[in-house]
Amino acid sequence: MRQVHRSGRQGAALVALVGALLAASLIGPPVAGADADKTGVRAITTQTAPLVPGQSAWLSVVWAADQTVTDWSTTVSAPAGVGVSYPTTRGGADTSLYGSATLVGSTRDFTAVKLAVPYSQTTPFQITLLSSYTGTCGDNGQCKEQGGGNDDKVRRHSTTATVTVPVQPAVGPPFTQVTSSLSVPAGSNDFQEIAFTGGQADLSDVSVRLGALPAGLAVAYPGDATASRLAGGSSLVGGSTDHVAVRFDVTGLAPGTYVLPLVVDHTAAARQSVPGTVTLVVG
Repeated sequence: MRQVHRSGRQGAALVALVGALLAASLIGPPVAGADADKTGVRAITTQTAPLVPGQSAWLSVVWAADQTVTDWSTTVSAPAGVGVSYPTTRGGADTSLYGSATLVGSTRDFTAVKLAVPYSQTTPFQITLLSSYTGTCGDNGQCKEQGGGNDDKVRRHSTTATVTVPVQPAVGPPFTQVTSSLSVPAGSNDFQEIAFTGGQADLSDVSVRLGALPAGLAVAYPGDATASRLAGGSSLVGGSTDHVAVRFDVTGLAPGTYVLPLVVDHTAAARQSVPGTVTLVVG
């Protein structure tokens, strides 16, 4: 039988290979470093409440964690045209959690963000939330308030979540006139308030003026303008109530009941004029 002789170089290579395999079996798989995020922070919300085109509203995203984290901060990225704003209590640069800036392990809390959807946005869209927080979990995944095995170092972690915002058509009128009648004393000449409540979407550049007036009645608007603007600003936010002021000079008007025409001008997807009436009772 012919013997096969291996060279010294081949034998050394074989020994090295066996040694490497043996070492790998003893060492085992790589272990995550101490700086790995072991807090288990995650978003529970995958879809928010629906919005309508032209609406601005607060939305919430629920979070959970396995370990307690602190110093919570969330910022939100949205598609072009969608406005993002945060609670002013934090300066308006980010949002935190409802309860505090701490998310206790095995509990839930939520972040709130305000989105302003343009009238051109008629389909669902996604927002991305970047949340950062502080953890104190050591190599074994325990936090220092839970006992040993922790190196007591504070580490800053972050996670992202993508959440869908549904968009559906608005239902109902763009606004409701709250004040239907006004009662003024005979011979008076004072400002009166006419209130309106917004529908689902926001209305901008809102103004109110009266139409044809009966003989003996004169009206005026603040600042000697040609129409009255909302007291709270130029916009009527969806679901909110605001009012305009009109001076009714009835010094030349006989006592009685008068139905006066109104015109409410506003901008939604386009500029619109909506007719209305207000009943003036002079007595």
